[in-house]
Amino acid sequence: MKKLCALLLAALAAALFCTGALAAGTQLGYVTDAAGVLTQAQAAALEQKAREISEQYGCGVYIVTVDDYADYSDAGDVSAAAQEIYTKYGLGLGDDASGELLLLSMSRRDYALIAFGYGNTAFTDYGKDRLADEFLDNFGDDDWFGGFSDYLTKSAGMLETAKAGKPLDAGSDGKTAVLGAVISFALGALLALIVCSILKKSMESVGKKSEANAYLAPGSVTFTDREDALVNVTETRVKIQRNDSDSGGGTTVNSGGFSEKSGKF
Repeated sequence: MKKLCALLLAALAAALFCTGALAAGTQLGYVTDAAGVLTQAQAAALEQKAREISEQYGCGVYIVTVDDYADYSDAGDVSAAAQEIYTKYGLGLGDDASGELLLLSMSRRDYALIAFGYGNTAFTDYGKDRLADEFLDNFGDDDWFGGFSDYLTKSAGMLETAKAGKPLDAGSDGKTAVLGAVISFALGALLALIVCSILKKSMESVGKKSEANAYLAPGSVTFTDREDALVNVTETRVKIQRNDSDSGGGTTVNSGGFSEKSGKF
């Protein structure tokens, strides 16, 4: 029964906000489709999923679509509009209003991804880049439901890793570590190939006259005994170092307490 009531409330919220504008003083849900790009069923499903994620991790995860972000900010910036919506409508959970918001402005296909409070810890600058990778391909094909679903799923995964004390960041991503290992292996293999090539050429040269007396003029020196011996071998190793600090990390927070990422879709 409780689950049914939540679905009905989500459907009602979707119906109220598929009007092309956000009404002043209105309490927004986790999914607010003012641009009307989702069906009511889709909006209700996303609302339920976003609510579950938000309540599980104590960090609000929001979706807002509008026709034109310029209607919500005089700054002429989609990120500023997202921040104003977040603040004006009292979004976020807990004392520090923790959360993240994905805003889509349909008129010029702009998006903003912002975070606040604990959201700045869970969604680093690097993490926002990886999160955007999850939904931009869908939005490029006008697959709004698929893109928002991927956004919620990835956000849940990032909140889980942050809860474990390992937020997704530069140098902590498994893909980054694997890429570094592949590059190191490739460079090592290349170095080994060069060394082997040099040694092969040297051995071919020695092979032409395998004995030391082959290089002497006949009768110039007489050997009473002959022994070929390896006197010394010098091995040189090159260590390939990786400095994770070069790739940056952490979260850039502005004077308003928000971190942000924006672009086109």
